Amino acid sequence: MLYDRPIYRSLGDMFVDVEFGDELHLALNFRVIGLNLSLAERPIAGVTETVPSNRALMIAYDSSIIRQAALVETLREREEEATKLRRAPSRLVTLPFWYNDPWSDECARSHGAPNNMEYLAEINDTTVDGVIAAHSDTEWWVTSVGFQPGCYQALPLDPAFSISAPKYPRPRQWTPERILCLAGKITSFYPVRSPGGYQLLGRTPVDLYDPLPRNEVFRDGPVLPIAGERHRYVPIDENGYKEIRQQVERGDYRYDIEEGEYSLDDYLARLDAVQVGVA
Repeated sequence: MLYDRPIYRSLGDMFVDVEFGDELHLALNFRVIGLNLSLAERPIAGVTETVPSNRALMIAYDSSIIRQAALVETLREREEEATKLRRAPSRLVTLPFWYNDPWSDECARSHGAPNNMEYLAEINDTTVDGVIAAHSDTEWWVTSVGFQPGCYQALPLDPAFSISAPKYPRPRQWTPERILCLAGKITSFYPVRSPGGYQLLGRTPVDLYDPLPRNEVFRDGPVLPIAGERHRYVPIDENGYKEIRQQVERGDYRYDIEEGEYSLDDYLARLDAVQVGVA
């Protein structure tokens, strides 16, 4: 549900959380992005950082400059801007992935689980190639970045996307770095070796988090993904993986990033068409 008015939650004496709803929906995330854009274009004195998430915007502030009550009052004046956003700046990042890679398979079996892609194919009544085709045929909207540097969550922009995945009953103790994963219909990413419970889809040879950094794409910071961008995942094979990984390690890989915009109304029209077809 999208709330008629946002709910403002105090997170101690340094943060305010502006919550726009209680579900995963692109229209809801657009409101988060809308308020975030407003604060970027017209900063409020004392606001030090913003963190967009699926359904809320966390705002950090300096209480020696602005009090929480004054901040909330100023934010209320911008609610209409957030709800009116229909087209947002959105770069398109194309990323290569080796779907059904051997590292994912080894990880699953080490934790007593079957090959995750074969499992997803079985429970979704399709084949492994069908899972790959469905996942790579749609663009993905990044709703939030966090939990770990470079970790993100993304929603499918094809309203007809139907592949769904349960989480592991018991989280894994480790997951290889640079692994793409799925839970429900949310795609996420493991930037570093870490525990986790999402189903493993594949591995990319490129870095989305690089503290070194080795590539100019990280000149503004070590984390590549940003909320409000779109991803396109391109299937590659073993040879493609090895070739691209060598380029990344040399520091001369060229990331495929295209600046652009995305229309919420276009998405909602396609969503309506899919729902009418199902009905």
